[in-house]
Amino acid sequence: MLKFSMLTIAMVSSYAIADDIEHISVYANRQSQPVNETLTSLTVLDREQILKSQVRDLPALLNLVAGVSVSRSGGRGQLSSVFVRGGNSGHTLILLDGVRIGSATLGYQSLALVPLEQIEKIEIIRGPKAAWYGSDALAGVIAITTRKDERTELNVSLGSFGQAEASIGGSVKRDDLRLFASVGSAHGDGFSATTKGDPDRDGFSQHYLKLGADYQTKFGDFGWQSNINNGFYEFDTSWGGDQADTQQDSHQLSWQGDVLGTTQQLRVSRSVDEDTSFGDDVARSLFRTDRDEVDYQLSYDLARDLTWLVGSNWYQESVQKDAPNYSQAQRTNQSVFTGVSYQWQQWLFDSAVRRDSITGYGAEQTYQLSGGYQLTDALTLRLSQGTGFKVPTFNELYWPQYGNPLLKPELSRSRELGFDYQQGAWTLNLTGFDRDLTNHIQKVGDSLENVLLATVKGAELTVAWQGEAWQSGATYTYLDGKNEKAGTDLTNRPANKLAWQIARQWQDTEVGLTAQYQSEAYSVSYPSTAELGSFVVWGIGASHQWQQGLTFRAKVDNLFDKSYQTNLGYQQAGVEFGLSVQVTEF
Repeated sequence: MLKFSMLTIAMVSSYAIADDIEHISVYANRQSQPVNETLTSLTVLDREQILKSQVRDLPALLNLVAGVSVSRSGGRGQLSSVFVRGGNSGHTLILLDGVRIGSATLGYQSLALVPLEQIEKIEIIRGPKAAWYGSDALAGVIAITTRKDERTELNVSLGSFGQAEASIGGSVKRDDLRLFASVGSAHGDGFSATTKGDPDRDGFSQHYLKLGADYQTKFGDFGWQSNINNGFYEFDTSWGGDQADTQQDSHQLSWQGDVLGTTQQLRVSRSVDEDTSFGDDVARSLFRTDRDEVDYQLSYDLARDLTWLVGSNWYQESVQKDAPNYSQAQRTNQSVFTGVSYQWQQWLFDSAVRRDSITGYGAEQTYQLSGGYQLTDALTLRLSQGTGFKVPTFNELYWPQYGNPLLKPELSRSRELGFDYQQGAWTLNLTGFDRDLTNHIQKVGDSLENVLLATVKGAELTVAWQGEAWQSGATYTYLDGKNEKAGTDLTNRPANKLAWQIARQWQDTEVGLTAQYQSEAYSVSYPSTAELGSFVVWGIGASHQWQQGLTFRAKVDNLFDKSYQTNLGYQQAGVEFGLSVQVTEF
């Protein structure tokens, strides 16, 4: 309690790191809007903020955001579960350049090996967006935009536990055609992930490649891009096998143009998610998802402050698994959606509805209604309500002696009330929310069943301030998640989570200090229950621009070598050192 009180005092006297660049959201309402006009709980992190954070991977970056908590099964490369507003990992939709990605057998996208070096921007949308995106967008959306480097850039980094990474990217423009590419490789020896069990190191390696082209014509803008990410990681389990090969690929063709006063977009894509585990005297076990998708939308300004958007989405998921095969290995989702955005004097309104037709389940209808009022030029009050759903995964439906083909989709209704303030160097966002989840899928006895009700209530606070030389900030999350049938807390969701940062700039040098606090969390180690203890971890980092186009960065994480867990039985790294060099326009 003393540690929490001290860190709270630090938060009250400091504020979340901000910048003076207006952030634009592309995915909150499926169209480009300033963040302060979206009526959505939204965090946008651009490339500069990602670099300044000096985090080791994507889960570590997301853990700094209000409303998001991460449960890690070891170090970099190991399984990481991301919980947005208390939802399961499968309750958050992951988009890569607008394309739905992830495993249809597990029901979510593993983010542990998504390379940060290829990310230009991330939108973390908290709250349901099923009315725009359908299944999986029940608790939120994480939309990743990859880089299209306009300048040649080389990044090299080294770190503790044998970590090393190098990447290079750039582009070439000829008239209306631009070609871009980037390639990289990362490796880490790792450390033993489990507190008890196999003492070997659990490392990882990966190679990633991006290729693409943009072509501007009088008929619109045409694009192609492919993201290829192949890797290998080691892990510890109790059922055998401790290594896995992984493949996360995404390919798309796109078009955007203005036709007869409308703005239209068309995207055709294919994504692959494959994981093959193996080990000494253990047969290879394959899980693969192939997803083909077509997405179209049209927007039209009905009046000066009234925009109408309509669209359709179709995707087909096919899965493969080593014997015994699933009794069903393919399903299709077809949907139509529409929505309007309206602004009248100090009033803001957004609404959307969607109908999804899913193989084996018929139709699901979702909606979202949002309203806002600008109390002053700096302060906006907003209120919203929305519904969402999550279709059972192939594992939940058909896994032998575990799955239940009679499972129904999980359904939710969410509400939130927020205040957004921005004045000069200050930014403050305060949001309260609650969600009822019916048909919650949970293990009961030896099989899965739909549990009547789970509830989540909470609040998020982000405070930001930026001066000429000082930047400081904090995010705080309170969460109360309950399984109403069992009368227990939702697992691995801490009630209180706080992240604090402060930085000082001296000409070409910046030095920063970070701290993260997490309270106790309920956990289950079948057949017993336990608690994950609270902890505070500190970090310190520095960067120096040696000359134009050459920047050095250094970071120490877990400065005081704190021993802690975010997933029962899996330890986190002790003190970690990292050093990186960024070279541009060489």
